[in-house]
Amino acid sequence: MIYLDNAATTKPFDGVIRRMAHFYTEAYFNPSALYAPAFDTAKELEESRSYLLSALGGWGNLYFTSCATESNSWVFRCGIKNKRGNIVVSAGEHASVYENAQALISAGIDVRFVSLNADSTVNQDDFAQKVDADTTLVSVIHCSNETGAINDIKTLATLAKSKNGKLLFHADGVQAFGKMTVDCRDAGIDLYSISAHKIGGPKGVGALWVREGLHLSPFLIGGGQEKGLRSGTENVAGIAGFAEAFRLFSQIDKQKIAKLKNILKEALCALPYVSVNGSDTGSPFVLSVAVQGVKAEILQRKLAECGILVGLGSACASRLKKNRVLSAMGKNKEQIEGSVRLSFGAENVNTDGVAVGQQIADCIKSLHIQRR
Repeated sequence: MIYLDNAATTKPFDGVIRRMAHFYTEAYFNPSALYAPAFDTAKELEESRSYLLSALGGWGNLYFTSCATESNSWVFRCGIKNKRGNIVVSAGEHASVYENAQALISAGIDVRFVSLNADSTVNQDDFAQKVDADTTLVSVIHCSNETGAINDIKTLATLAKSKNGKLLFHADGVQAFGKMTVDCRDAGIDLYSISAHKIGGPKGVGALWVREGLHLSPFLIGGGQEKGLRSGTENVAGIAGFAEAFRLFSQIDKQKIAKLKNILKEALCALPYVSVNGSDTGSPFVLSVAVQGVKAEILQRKLAECGILVGLGSACASRLKKNRVLSAMGKNKEQIEGSVRLSFGAENVNTDGVAVGQQIADCIKSLHIQRR
């Protein structure tokens, strides 16, 4: 089997599983308990926090959550100070941001969606028009989970704060963290969401980075964990697994991943009825293509029969008939219905791109022949 749906989730590293096992078999103590073994567990938790924080620039605070969806939801709960302001969100956001924004519309909040360029990056002219002195919160995805397009969050944050220096700027960094250098302080952002299971870590653990000096409202109230902001016994095994996943993912040969993407892109785009959704400047970990005349679901099944697993875009919206992000990019109905997403991870470093590209191209050609 060749797994090319790593933007949906990744296979955990063996080292991550071993690291987590330590906390299930030996250091299983509640880190809030007041005896020596629990102190050691709490120390290891904080070491994991410090390590991941250093990967984000080493400044600010990092609060652990159950997933990036929770982190994003927390932002929208704390980021709106009153109904008189407005929030600005890109049309290319993951569902966990987009649907939170939609919920705020129902609550009477002025929500403004920024249009996308043809490559699915944020249209900066429209962004500049939507943000104003009354904007309370801005949320822009760092790297698109649909196309791999990378937004210049530093430029956008600077532009937004030139309109209102007190607004909060949030970025969903799920598809960026571990795959590119991220310095939250340098970027001028206030909040940044990350997830473990996109980089070879466990499911069920994410985090929210919060700039120094920013005080959030508690997301969960109870025993006072995470400085009283997110109560509940910490998932120490998952947190340690997250840190270990970042360490191991940082060591993979990203140039080989970029080469694999380029080989597959060239093989597929050699077919006259295949085009790329996005641009060449996006993440090397994501390739979205539209196949004219072939339904994506049928192609996905055909490839699975050949031992190749690909996605249909965001796993959280894979059962929906429409693709909101591709539509916002200006793709037509046929292009959207024929779009598949190939995404890469550590397991693909040594994948034979030529052989896989030929296999995928052959599957596409066979479906075109059947269609005729």
